[in-house]
Amino acid sequence: MANQEDKLTYLCGGEIDAGEFSLSIWSEALDPAEITQLLGVKPTEQYRRGDFNSTGEVQFKHGSWELSTGRLDFRNGKSCEESFDSFVRSLPDLPEAWNRIAAENTARVTMVLWMRTWNREFDLSSFALGELAKRHLSVHIDAYLEADDKESTNC
Repeated sequence: MANQEDKLTYLCGGEIDAGEFSLSIWSEALDPAEITQLLGVKPTEQYRRGDFNSTGEVQFKHGSWELSTGRLDFRNGKSCEESFDSFVRSLPDLPEAWNRIAAENTARVTMVLWMRTWNREFDLSSFALGELAKRHLSVHIDAYLEADDKESTNC
């Protein structure tokens, strides 16, 4: 019986398996070049209001500037919390720039998280919370279950 309980604990708990972090800034009048100049960082994606997506089928109704980590694996190496702290440290510490961005645009950090089983967890450090607040950034969390087999969803 102890083996069943150990398996259940393993399947239904632990830390987040993978994630992607991004900083998104958008508004109708956003000029991506201006955000790049203010922050001194090149975006991973950008567009202006009126631009079309890569297929030419959708015209954007607002401008956007995004900086993304791409998908990170937390099973080997840094945890979700450590990786998020590193991402936050990579954001420039420029109070005047962030004040201007917040006054003219909407800005937030998005955490997309993937779990191989349900009931995974992570912490946001007080460091990260403080740095995000200084930059007027809200946090949006989007979590997904990426189960390898049916057994992992039967906890």
